[in-house]
Amino acid sequence: MSSATPTSARPFDRLVKALTSTISLKIVMALTGLVGVGFVLFHMAGNLQVFLGRDAYNDYAEFMQGLGPLKWIARGGLLTALALHVATAVVLIQRNQRARPERYAGLKQKQTSLAAMYMAELGMVLLAFIIYHIAHFTVGVVSTDFGGVNYYELQQATEEATRRDLYAHFIVSFQQPGIAITYILANLALAAHLAHGVTSTFKTAGIAVGRWKLPFEVAGPAIGVIVGLGNISMPLAIWAGFIGAT
Repeated sequence: MSSATPTSARPFDRLVKALTSTISLKIVMALTGLVGVGFVLFHMAGNLQVFLGRDAYNDYAEFMQGLGPLKWIARGGLLTALALHVATAVVLIQRNQRARPERYAGLKQKQTSLAAMYMAELGMVLLAFIIYHIAHFTVGVVSTDFGGVNYYELQQATEEATRRDLYAHFIVSFQQPGIAITYILANLALAAHLAHGVTSTFKTAGIAVGRWKLPFEVAGPAIGVIVGLGNISMPLAIWAGFIGAT
């Protein structure tokens, strides 16, 4: 009896090999990274409305909460993109280490920036922060006590409002130095990750060449600075007392 692999299996094997090739994984990591960048910019723009006051921020929060099924579809898509981004990063790092175990450490030292050298480490920090952030603002298991004031008690004290006062939750949370410092450090890591990652994405796509090389190389650091300053400005302003819960 012949033990040859069925002909019908060969196209499937070739497809699997193509989809798991290094270049395919780099493309997946780049595309999922761009999804993440889009979400980060949208999320930051929404949260910056805290500077416009209680009504503006609560209007934004109410709109987001009122998306219904679309909200869960978006969350599912974002979690899928995150999982693929992390998985492809892990596989690519392992392949690099196996292909050149002696040179891998030296290769990191030759990178042009600290962000490039420590992209994997920054990624792990950000993954931990994402879990914390979901626990804090989405699930609500992180304490918002501060100076004897609790968000939920504050909410009861402002029951004349006909909706949840998520503005108060946001403010009271960042009045806690521990939470504020955590978010500041995490967003510094995010800024560094974006600064290198966005530029690498354009290089992977092959468009950071010729006269477009400089603009695309600058795009990564520019986005990193914008996101870093934008996100850090909120806990700093609240912690410094420029924005209050009442």
